[in-house]
Amino acid sequence: MKLCYEACAPYVYSIVKTYIYDKQLHKDVMQDIFIALFTSLKTYNSENGKFKSWMSSLAINQCIAVLRKRKKEVKIVHLNERFENIEEEQLSNLESLDKKDLEKMLLKMPQGYKTVFLLSVIDGYSHIEIASMLEISAETSRSQLSRSISWIKKNLLVESKKYIYG
Repeated sequence: MKLCYEACAPYVYSIVKTYIYDKQLHKDVMQDIFIALFTSLKTYNSENGKFKSWMSSLAINQCIAVLRKRKKEVKIVHLNERFENIEEEQLSNLESLDKKDLEKMLLKMPQGYKTVFLLSVIDGYSHIEIASMLEISAETSRSQLSRSISWIKKNLLVESKKYIYG
């Protein structure tokens, strides 16, 4: 178990710090993830996929569970209006971002936007899956993704102006 922990901890920690803002929670969430991992290790079946993918899903689900428990701090805006699917142009603009620039943006991004953005764009979950995980509607997931992309664009514009004008 110790070898498994030492081998997997850096990868799991990268997931935790991506989803959870509060650094004081990181150790607790890591502990929860590894408890869940070790107690459900016997259920892992290599025929269903790679261990890393299974572990990643488990870590993401644990992070979402923590966010759900701390829902008061997560500000997800519920809207009555429906948003259409995000245009390809919006997503292609994000591809030009450097990894470090994106990480800096995510640190500043409101938690609700960040969570949906990560689940959708980075981890590839559908809006229906995200809605189920976060206990929101698929329309809210779409709107949060749209708003997160707009937020990134707005902040990229601000950063580029700082760079140009000093």
